[in-house]
Amino acid sequence: MPQYELDAVGPEAVSGRTRGRTPEEAVRRAATLADEVAVEVEADTDLHGWQTVRIDGEPAGRIRLHQRMQFRRD
Repeated sequence: MPQYELDAVGPEAVSGRTRGRTPEEAVRRAATLADEVAVEVEADTDLHGWQTVRIDGEPAGRIRLHQRMQFRRD
């Protein structure tokens, strides 16, 4: 199951990492949202891979796929 990184998602502004089959499922799981709540993740990503999250049509943070192997140049 893929791992996602969240940034200020949902009403409680959840940040951190969570797992889910899809980005929408990861948001639901982390923000403990009911099934009736509409969760949308924009398909377009920014330069760093972040996608905007919308909960019931309102912007509510962002999400990106967490890459386990990250390389840095120091």
